Amino acid sequence: MSQSPPDLTGLRILVTGAAGGLGRAVAEAVHAAGADLVLTTRTPESRSAAAAGLDLGPRVVTAVADVTDDAELAAAVKLATDRLGGIDVLVNNAGVTGPAGPVWESDPAQWQRAMDVNLGGTLAACRAVLPGMIERGRGRVVTISSHAGHTRWPYVSAYSVSKAAVNKLTENLAIELLPHDIAAFSYHPGLLDIGIGAAPAHEAENPWQRRIDTWLASQRRAGRYTDVPTALGNLLRLLSGEADALTGRYLTYEDDLTALIAAATGPA
Repeated sequence: MSQSPPDLTGLRILVTGAAGGLGRAVAEAVHAAGADLVLTTRTPESRSAAAAGLDLGPRVVTAVADVTDDAELAAAVKLATDRLGGIDVLVNNAGVTGPAGPVWESDPAQWQRAMDVNLGGTLAACRAVLPGMIERGRGRVVTISSHAGHTRWPYVSAYSVSKAAVNKLTENLAIELLPHDIAAFSYHPGLLDIGIGAAPAHEAENPWQRRIDTWLASQRRAGRYTDVPTALGNLLRLLSGEADALTGRYLTYEDDLTALIAAATGPA
């Protein structure tokens, strides 16, 4: 059963990696739902892309902040605090796929880069944002994860392992944040025809990447991709605070949040 998007008016939401793909889609959706936005991107050029088409009034703050750069993240959070008064919700979206191929053939620098961005960047953004949330005694953190982290994705091991680590980080973080009334989730939006799931513009030179592209194309033809509104449905509900009773969980676009919340909260 479809459900109207939640009203996010008054929430100040920071989205990392907001220049394109899912990050851009999240930014547009939460902006339309009334939230104040903080958008971080890795370069000045991608910052312009993130801002394109949005009403750049006092409700939108953009900043260049690579999630692997603590100083840039701190500057972005300070800017958001100065302009908006703080951050209520962090969406850890920035990520990379890493190298394609067997573990023993993968470029170790590329493999480590995926860990640094996907896991290290999530940790760094949490460290930058959480002290303010803790001081205010409220907030939530939603980290974009993947089914690859919940199960496995052979030949894309760095991505799979880093997302699995993100899921475990979320579980631990949720317990540590309980005394501060802050919820934490990891969220799988499904296979999307934007970002890493988009059809490649050119055939990859790497035979392992070609194999992955072929598999993704087969999933697309079989109708196993998720449309963006469906992917965003449960995500927006998590951002709203409706599902805070489920803190610590790995959740997906397919989950029946209403039933899960009812089971977690019990009879009224």
